[in-house]
Amino acid sequence: MRRQWLWGTPAKLLLFGAAILFLNASCGPPALGDSFTVRLGSWIVLPKEDLRLGYLAVLDERCAPDAMCASAGRAIVTMSYARPSTGPRLSFTMDVVDPRQKTFGGYRADRVSLSPNAAFLTLRLDRSATST
Repeated sequence: MRRQWLWGTPAKLLLFGAAILFLNASCGPPALGDSFTVRLGSWIVLPKEDLRLGYLAVLDERCAPDAMCASAGRAIVTMSYARPSTGPRLSFTMDVVDPRQKTFGGYRADRVSLSPNAAFLTLRLDRSATST
């Protein structure tokens, strides 16, 4: 039985490898000013800030998207943050339906949103003008 070589296979592999390298480089760890998403029950690390941020729990009482409600309701998320090199883990809560910025530990969270099933929390972090 004679083996047939596919012409261009090394070029295809090289192109695929370059695409993987490019995607990996553009998907580095999040930094201040980036929007990022955290799954319920998991942590995200911002290495340049020596910060770990976890999305621990949610109390979701939002109005359903297809329902007519007198108010938008509320969605209280419990988060935790830690600076592993300097201190213990601290927890805080915030209402993601409230449009005001949330501050914690010298940081400000804005553009906070919660997926319809509350499994994912998306937010952007920056430094806060005042520490809370």
